[in-house]
Amino acid sequence: MKLKKTVLLCAVLSVLLGLTACSSGVEEVSFDYTESDIIYSTIYQASQIDNIDEAYRLYLEDQKEDNPMAEILLTGIANFDSAREDCGEFVGYRAEDGSVLKVDLTKLSTAQTQEEYNAAQAEIEEMVSKVDSSVEEDNNGNVVVNLTAVYEDRDAQYSFVYEENPEAAYSYAISGQSASPYKVKEITVTPDYTTKEIMGKAGANTLMGMGTVFLVLIFISIIIGQFERVGKLADSVGNWWANRGNKKPEASDDVVSNDVVASGSSNAPMNDNELVAVITAAVVAANVANGGTDNLIVRSIRKARR
Repeated sequence: MKLKKTVLLCAVLSVLLGLTACSSGVEEVSFDYTESDIIYSTIYQASQIDNIDEAYRLYLEDQKEDNPMAEILLTGIANFDSAREDCGEFVGYRAEDGSVLKVDLTKLSTAQTQEEYNAAQAEIEEMVSKVDSSVEEDNNGNVVVNLTAVYEDRDAQYSFVYEENPEAAYSYAISGQSASPYKVKEITVTPDYTTKEIMGKAGANTLMGMGTVFLVLIFISIIIGQFERVGKLADSVGNWWANRGNKKPEASDDVVSNDVVASGSSNAPMNDNELVAVITAAVVAANVANGGTDNLIVRSIRKARR
């Protein structure tokens, strides 16, 4: 019994240590913020990005290699441009009650007096408080702000991720102005597609992928089918290259004349007199070789019966 209790206690301690190890990987947010301020900052930055001019785009392009923030802003600008192509023109923000809020930030820049500026600021803050939004903290010490933007064709979800701004600690000492304690880390825009649109896009992507695969397979099969011809062509070229210096010897006049003589002698029929002379000479030669004389005279020739 005592052994079972010891084993159970060790198991509980192992679980607690495992949970402690898991929780140690979670980072807490290290900067101060309020939900109203960070939502207002998100709406302000979204308005600036959505209405950016070409000159500032070119400036960010020149700075993106040396300034990471320029790269982040360029990515956000590209996401906003893509959302405009899919969703139409920007209209406003979705309110918590489902209505559309048009937040006009230009009232701040066009205010002539401090009273007008304060009134515009109060109006914008009231509208911002009604926007359908959420503020969450992730496990990496960042703050994620989500907004629902309204476009002509469909809504879109803005997601801004903020991290600590290290320049906030010394910005006032250098420039005399206080910097924001947080800065944007990531900007994404996700259009709200219907189920039908999502299925249509998935089907189109599937057909495109399968079509590409089949086209590649057909192309490969055509190439494989031509291997035999390519091999024959390679052999022909190789043989030509190997024998390019060899030439057939031209027949000399002596060889040609001998061939002609041989051909003529073999084809010409031999008459009886010539045949008799040849046979006689052969018989005389054989008789002399056997010790006889060469006095041999052929009187007549007749065909033997068999």
